[in-house]
Amino acid sequence: MTHAMRKGRIVGEFFLIVFGVLAAMMVDTWIEARNDDNLRLEYETRLLDDLRADSEAIRHRIKFFRAVRAFGTDTLDRIRSGEPVGQDALLAAYYAAEIFEFMPIENTYVDLQNTGNIRLLRDIDLRLALASYHNNSTTVNLATSKKYREIVRGIIPWHIQKSIRKNCPTTDPGASVPTGFPECAIPHVGSDESTRVFVALAAHPRIQEILTYRVSEVDVEIFLLSAQKYAVQEVIDILEP
Repeated sequence: MTHAMRKGRIVGEFFLIVFGVLAAMMVDTWIEARNDDNLRLEYETRLLDDLRADSEAIRHRIKFFRAVRAFGTDTLDRIRSGEPVGQDALLAAYYAAEIFEFMPIENTYVDLQNTGNIRLLRDIDLRLALASYHNNSTTVNLATSKKYREIVRGIIPWHIQKSIRKNCPTTDPGASVPTGFPECAIPHVGSDESTRVFVALAAHPRIQEILTYRVSEVDVEIFLLSAQKYAVQEVIDILEP
């Protein structure tokens, strides 16, 4: 074999090796890209499920707080009018202090951040909308007028509160949505006792001022929840096919 032939053979083998390496790299890159696409689709599906659940939870809470606001204004009207009252008035006063916090489902979003897989979401608008939604969710839960809640819980006797919670529950600790305000009666609590307790509540020197603030704050809660519902729908619209 001549020198030229040996040289040509070496060059050929070199290019064959280079081609093999490049081909292997291309296959690895293709496999990695395919795995990334599959993982991205999995994350997007999980995000969509989380956000739809959030949207439903927010919708229920808006309805919940609209009812709370109505109970608050009803209680104010009864206190100002001085009309005879009974169980309905006492329940309304109690319900006006109810709260139900909203906590967004963050498992998938936190996983994306902690693993660095947020890079898989190529849509910049999606990433910005997600960040804005989750960063602003903490603003929805207000102090909810603790003073009014303390007054109501402090004046209504314990046995009545216990009976209300047992027979007229408004929330389910194990559920993601409130149960609402079903019509009910407080067992073993007569109209006379209910009236005495309500009169004691109405006699508090600052009750009107504090309940007025409570109603105003519930309005803010509803506004913020409505803004969250709009924000979560924006992200859903981006994610939905």
